[in-house]
Amino acid sequence: MHGVFPQELTRICDVLRENPKGMAVRDIADAIGMNRNTASRYLDMLRVAGQVEMKTYGKAKVFYISQRMPISAMMDCAVDMVFVVDSTLTVVEANDTICTFLGGCRDEILGHPMRESPLGAFDHPLIVGRIGDAMEGKSSTDELRYMRVDGEIFFRVKTIPTVLNSGLPGVAVVMEDITGQKVAEEALRESELKFRTLVEDVSDAIWIIGDDWTFSYVSPRTEEILGYLPERMEEKSLFSFIPETGRAATREAIAASRDSPRRGAVVSLSMRHADGHPVEVEVSASPRYDLLGSFTGYRMVCRDVSERRVQEQRLLQWKSFLFSIVQNIPAKVLVTNVDDRSLVFANRSFEEMFGVSSDTVVGKQCTDIFTPDLCRVLLCRDEEILQSGIEVDVPEVVTDVPGIGERVLWIKKIPIFSDKGDLRYILGIYRDVTDTVRNEQRIRAERDQAQQSLDAAGALIAVVAPDGTIRTMNRRGSEMLGYPADGLIGRNWFDTVVPPHSREVLRRRFFAVLQNGSFPAVSESGHLLSADGRLVAVAWQNAMLPGEDGTPAGVVTSAQPLPDGV
Repeated sequence: MHGVFPQELTRICDVLRENPKGMAVRDIADAIGMNRNTASRYLDMLRVAGQVEMKTYGKAKVFYISQRMPISAMMDCAVDMVFVVDSTLTVVEANDTICTFLGGCRDEILGHPMRESPLGAFDHPLIVGRIGDAMEGKSSTDELRYMRVDGEIFFRVKTIPTVLNSGLPGVAVVMEDITGQKVAEEALRESELKFRTLVEDVSDAIWIIGDDWTFSYVSPRTEEILGYLPERMEEKSLFSFIPETGRAATREAIAASRDSPRRGAVVSLSMRHADGHPVEVEVSASPRYDLLGSFTGYRMVCRDVSERRVQEQRLLQWKSFLFSIVQNIPAKVLVTNVDDRSLVFANRSFEEMFGVSSDTVVGKQCTDIFTPDLCRVLLCRDEEILQSGIEVDVPEVVTDVPGIGERVLWIKKIPIFSDKGDLRYILGIYRDVTDTVRNEQRIRAERDQAQQSLDAAGALIAVVAPDGTIRTMNRRGSEMLGYPADGLIGRNWFDTVVPPHSREVLRRRFFAVLQNGSFPAVSESGHLLSADGRLVAVAWQNAMLPGEDGTPAGVVTSAQPLPDGV
């Protein structure tokens, strides 16, 4: 092949050697100054010859200088079972090791399809699939188990892309017998399990109990736990050291370990000490079996957990005390640890408002659960407490609560000290005062509105919203225009009480004034349209009604009727 186009092929190989990370066809074509189709054809020739390799990444094809070992050299040095197939799965090479293993001669294997030769024993879907991948340039390594009459055999199977003497692509399959390794690993695991169990249990009391529940072995450590010498317990029943009320439950719990022989059962017992007082122990029981698989009793590991039970009881009392104080109060409560600033507790009201559970927040940082903005609110003034150790109040804080929206919180932070006077926790109490604040704002607005209405008492008084609807109309106005009380509420001011000939002019003027923010401070005269279609001559004056945010909330109009003919 090199004799036909030696220069171009050599240049392609040189470029690929200079770029060991691989190159695409376009890059190769640009580097040697030829068109892409020609470069692609040359690359195919080099690939068939085994001089370059190709890997596919999505739609891109990347080419490399071939790093594969020649098949002849591999077959010479391999001590494992090796065979080579072409793209049709026909066997083209097989070493002596695999021929011996299969009990067949080389002539029965070479030149035959893999499935129709003695190699049909290895016609496994995984191997066939891996051979297909290797044809695409992908090597692989897998472990397979084969069943034979004389037992299991384990192989480590490697599929390696290669090039045949004909220049066509092929695949070498290397099968390493790892049966001995697998057997050794399993034996090692079992031995390791036994010794690990022994090492883990020697610090506790170890008992061997027969299938009749009597002790056959008691370790010396038992005396430190129960006060009995081992010989005083041996040949006696386990239940003779357990109060009668707990015997049935103990028997049932330990017997359950036979359903899970590898894990056993962990049972908490109250046993009688030699001096008569009860001792809380924890027993880890595992069933024992003889070589024939018959049940022979239990192996037990016993440890004294009396002190742990005392500590657990104290912890339970502390939790009950804390719950009794804060769990049911309407305020939201969050407790943080001052050492690592982790969250310690959240009461039910806090859970409901912020959409979390106390179990979820315990041990977490605030930023692990909530947004940074919400954390700044929940932890506000904590640094001040850390410095001063004095409780603080935060009257009103506005924050956005996920799932609820903007809320106003009153916050109180209280330091909690240990018996030694060290600051341990910060208790945060949060009250949602949003409704209170909004009611106060509404009352102020209504008071201002009522005050403006009173300033124009004795005349028509109306409040027109920014969209032109009548929000308020006093009784005098309704009477003047011939409508029942509240009959004008919700109607459009201009469409209802402004005469048609001036309606659009006054409407445009109204919206323009809302934009400017003020009305002329003078009285004007004109007409209003009554319910029966009469024109009522009036002198009116307008005033802007400010909203909570400073923008116009509407217009207050006061009008006095003029004598007829004016």
